[in-house]
Amino acid sequence: MRFKYLKYLAFALGGLSTVIAAGALYLHATFDGLRLAAELTHFAKQRHQRTLRIEGPVELSMFPRLRLQLPAGTLSGRNSTSEFIGFEQASVSVRLLPLLTRRVVVERVEIDGLRMALLRDKAGKLNAADLLGTDDNAPSPSGNEPFDLDIRALVIERGAITWTDERAGRQLALSDLSVETGRLGQTADGRVNASARLTRAEPATDMHLELESAYRVGESEGPLRLRQLRVTARGNLAGWQALDAESALSELEWADDGPSIIQGGSLQVRGKSTGGPFELRANAPRLALTPTGPEAESIDASLRLDGKLRGGSVRLRLTGLQPADGGLVGGKLATDLDLRMASGRLAGNLAGPIRWRAASRQLELPSLAGDLNFSPARPGTSLLKFASEADARVDLQRNSAGGHFTLRSEQQQAKGSWTLPRLDAAAIGFEIDVNRLDADALLATQPARGPAADKAENDRFDLSALHGLDLDGTIRFGHLKLAGLKLEQVKLPISLHGGRLVSAGHSLSLYGGSLEGSLNIAADDGRASYRAYLQNADLAPLLVDFGSRQKVAGTANFFVDVSSKAGSRSSLLRDMQGLARLRLKGGSVPGIDIGQAIREWRGPLGTRQGARRAHRERESTAVGELTASFRIDGGVARSTDLKADSGMLRISGAGEINLPQRQIDYLTRVTLLVIPLGPDSGPLASLRGVTLPIRIKGPFDGPDWHLEPGANLPSTVLSAGQAAARSLPRVIPRSVTQAVGRVVKKAVPTPEKAAEEAVSE
Repeated sequence: MRFKYLKYLAFALGGLSTVIAAGALYLHATFDGLRLAAELTHFAKQRHQRTLRIEGPVELSMFPRLRLQLPAGTLSGRNSTSEFIGFEQASVSVRLLPLLTRRVVVERVEIDGLRMALLRDKAGKLNAADLLGTDDNAPSPSGNEPFDLDIRALVIERGAITWTDERAGRQLALSDLSVETGRLGQTADGRVNASARLTRAEPATDMHLELESAYRVGESEGPLRLRQLRVTARGNLAGWQALDAESALSELEWADDGPSIIQGGSLQVRGKSTGGPFELRANAPRLALTPTGPEAESIDASLRLDGKLRGGSVRLRLTGLQPADGGLVGGKLATDLDLRMASGRLAGNLAGPIRWRAASRQLELPSLAGDLNFSPARPGTSLLKFASEADARVDLQRNSAGGHFTLRSEQQQAKGSWTLPRLDAAAIGFEIDVNRLDADALLATQPARGPAADKAENDRFDLSALHGLDLDGTIRFGHLKLAGLKLEQVKLPISLHGGRLVSAGHSLSLYGGSLEGSLNIAADDGRASYRAYLQNADLAPLLVDFGSRQKVAGTANFFVDVSSKAGSRSSLLRDMQGLARLRLKGGSVPGIDIGQAIREWRGPLGTRQGARRAHRERESTAVGELTASFRIDGGVARSTDLKADSGMLRISGAGEINLPQRQIDYLTRVTLLVIPLGPDSGPLASLRGVTLPIRIKGPFDGPDWHLEPGANLPSTVLSAGQAAARSLPRVIPRSVTQAVGRVVKKAVPTPEKAAEEAVSE
């Protein structure tokens, strides 16, 4: 009996095989590829108003599976003649039995040389909306379409997709597209692997993309579930170079009605920007995508920058993210900063709520508060601590951002605002007001004890910090102490672009006067130029605070227009070119008392001999109003028009000032208008109206005064002076000098009165 049933089974299987074989032979014999191509063309035209062109008949092969082989073909856009989809060749594996009922059930699709042009027009309509079932004008399915989609595998090789967004003005392209999937249908479980090259003209983009994931599609478990999704991207994107990005998630459960859940989401990006290498990390343990918006208990992110000029890290932690009022709110955004800059290191923390307004596409940080500490880069400087408050707003609709901040310490307060006119360009605008700043205390250093090489290093100016920044703004100081000087009402406009720093129209008040000027520094070649005008500044306290030993007094007006190389302090003076003008009112020159010097030079004057007199810090000579102009070349300021008139003296002269070597060499011609009072006024009377050549030569801090040989002195003056000197007794009785003094005092005005009379004249 057992063998009898086996025999019946064998006959049944053999009969079935015969029927299938006969059906296959019949199908092969009666298959009409041209007719099938015509039916597909008719379906595309009637169903989607698209033109399908197949360059040749559709071929049928029986082995190793029943497969339809399609030649090159194109599918047009809806109601258009432009190409929407094209391919070089394709094959479709189908099931045999449904074909007997004139239905096609797709089992495997292979496409080689796929081309697709996706377009979103200015109205926001996608040119594939009818194929995706999102076009309201597309006819609804009638239920008797010749396709029953149940694809067991999809393979695409050498594909290319272009995306054009007319509304946003963007265009990008995917090339070298390769896709391989498992089963696609109402219920499916498989894996997908895809790779492509992403390119874009503006901003310049060239990235290689890879995607791999396991998926499950089934009504019992929701529309879609992804597991172990991993997306990688490598290449150049806009201004970022050598990017290496990876995004992953453990599981995604997509639901149409309820929330979609993302488990174990993470993002990691490494690359190089203009500021140097950077690394960005972000992760969300659990993120729920609800119909009203995402929800998350916590999201962490960090950014690290390892540039030579700027570096450090920023860490963010967002908690309590939930939908609200058509947008999103976050209970708290905590920020930890540790930033390294050329000027120092900034560390601290800020925290506050966050809000996203979906309608206006604005991200708001209405109230951030915390503490910030700034450590200046120079050694030996003190740490600055600030209590900080800030707010910020990012407007994606206008592609801009801005905010305000306040920094408070025990003695200082700074308020300001900042703007980003464009989010895709690192250009910053700012306005900062500081009530008081002691820059000397901020930049104070310990005495240098290093070798000469360290001194040479300290002599250099580091202009590299000017690169990679685009700034436009103004800084204002109520009181500023810098280089010992006490400055007030300082206004400092700053414009920094392409490594060029410009401060045009800066102004300040100092020592009863004011200064206006413009500065220009280029980091590439180190060229610098400065133009300024100082008016009515009290010179004596200014020089004292500046640390100068010279006790020059008077009200100064000074104009300067110079250029140089700003590579170092030494080159700044050594290569200086330009001009300057000086006007000093009510001034005095330190180091010499001209009247006393002439008394000491009576002998040399009579014998036509030169004489030298050392600089004496306790002496000075009033010069009234002094003017001079300078031509500066190679750091040496030369002048030929020095003039001064105090009523007692008239001075003219020419000479040069060597700025790098801090040396002065000036030949002055001093004319005595009034003879100084004293016991020896009589012998000096013959010098009234006579010009004496006196050279000032030596270092800035203490030049010597030289009486040049008296070639310019008239012989009559010399002989009269010599005779008067010989006729004087060695010791003058006190009673005589007192009597002579009373007579001279009535006849000769005092120096102060003489000066007043000379000025009035």
